[in-house]
Amino acid sequence: MEWIKCVEGQMPEDDKRYEGKKVINVLVTTNRGMVTKVQRQRYDGTWFWGRINGGVKAWMPLPEPYRE
Repeated sequence: MEWIKCVEGQMPEDDKRYEGKKVINVLVTTNRGMVTKVQRQRYDGTWFWGRINGGVKAWMPLPEPYRE
């Protein structure tokens, strides 16, 4: 997986994996250089980032869970 820059047409809600979802969990890189999991939420037809300290520069899907 690679980081996807946050630009129009490349946001999580534009990814076919998340089609029809109202809440999307992804990893993000913030403007402050932090990497964290955050939610992208749809409210009244508009998408917002969940609670995050600093703007979001890039995102990527969460990896698959560890399995033995």
